[in-house]
Amino acid sequence: MHDSRSARRVRRKAPYFFLSYAPAPVPGGDSEAEDLEPDKDVEEFHADLLRAVAGLSGSLTLPSLGYLDATDRGGPAMARALQSSHCFVPLITRRYFIDGYCGRQWTAFVNRARRGTLVPVLWTPVPTTARPLSVDLGLPSPDRATTPTHVDPEALSRYAKGGLYGLRQYPGGSDYYDQCVRRIAQCVVEAALGSPEPAPGEAEFADLDVPDAFDTSFWHPLGIAVLAPDIHHLPPGRSDTKYGREPRDWQPFSDGLSIPLAERTAELARNLGFAPEIRTYDEAEDVFLGRRETTSPWILVIDPWILHDRGALDRLRAFDARDLPWVTVLTALADDPQTRRAREELQELLESALPRRLSSGRFIQRGAVAGLDNFEAFNRRFIELADSAAQQYLTRVPLTSSTSHSASADPQGDQEAQP
Repeated sequence: MHDSRSARRVRRKAPYFFLSYAPAPVPGGDSEAEDLEPDKDVEEFHADLLRAVAGLSGSLTLPSLGYLDATDRGGPAMARALQSSHCFVPLITRRYFIDGYCGRQWTAFVNRARRGTLVPVLWTPVPTTARPLSVDLGLPSPDRATTPTHVDPEALSRYAKGGLYGLRQYPGGSDYYDQCVRRIAQCVVEAALGSPEPAPGEAEFADLDVPDAFDTSFWHPLGIAVLAPDIHHLPPGRSDTKYGREPRDWQPFSDGLSIPLAERTAELARNLGFAPEIRTYDEAEDVFLGRRETTSPWILVIDPWILHDRGALDRLRAFDARDLPWVTVLTALADDPQTRRAREELQELLESALPRRLSSGRFIQRGAVAGLDNFEAFNRRFIELADSAAQQYLTRVPLTSSTSHSASADPQGDQEAQP
């Protein structure tokens, strides 16, 4: 039985896997042309994966088992391999998601008439907000009755934090790296043995004239809600210099730009890979109180001056009573003298409105709720916490296992409402 199965494996002609990655461009060159830096570490990983796949599959035709997309970007050999390979193995890095060529490869593979399998491999860390698709970046694991090859818990932890490249660089991590490569190979072989060979005469790609799966139109949605007074509803005695006709016109920080904080936050969000939508608290309250399902993570930006209004105070208490880890709260303390003088009073109002947020969570989360008194501090906290909100949101949307993901339909795969 074993010999027969091995023989069947050896007779397979299509590559088991297509390794897709984004090379580093030569300074001044074109990343989609031929001016590409050879990546020694990627080439070595490709060779290691070939050997592991060969050992598990019983194949003796080592070079034809897997295709490394490197020097023939866009050429006929690439097109043939992408069309026929059983698995698509994207080597995930930050650069990968901004490489239009990789995005078109992804689209072409998942839209093939013949089903294939995605086996993403984390090469270097990528924040959630830099991923335009829902990609499970845990170490792949076979999802059939096969017993997964052993991987030490420490190897899994280091893989999650630093990727496969990090394991290669970790002193004494060669065994961990080898364990992860064998696990990835196991997933590739299992998927390949479960998929059909290309049919004779199957049409090949003429080119990659397909949409980029990582186009900015697929960025993660992010809600930005503003809870602040407008110029017609200010607390008694509050100066109107920081306010406009709507809550979203509020400008707590003075730097001469005359741009509302909500718009500046949205621009910062776009730089992080989000597709932001600005709302007032009134418009977002149904989501925050559970009356409407959320479709994205949220940032709630608060002006504590509004808490002089008893109605606003009670509404924020109701929000605080709910467990909403996918909502990040940042309080902006205006930089005018009146706010500085009222700092203690405003802090008491915040403690009354948001007791749970101010007493639980990480230190930087509590600090963001307690108040940020300049735009630089606000920026830093937003960058640190926005990805956390996105990750918390994603725990509400189970990700499809990377090895069981059928790449036969939607070019965006399991679309994140992320990011």
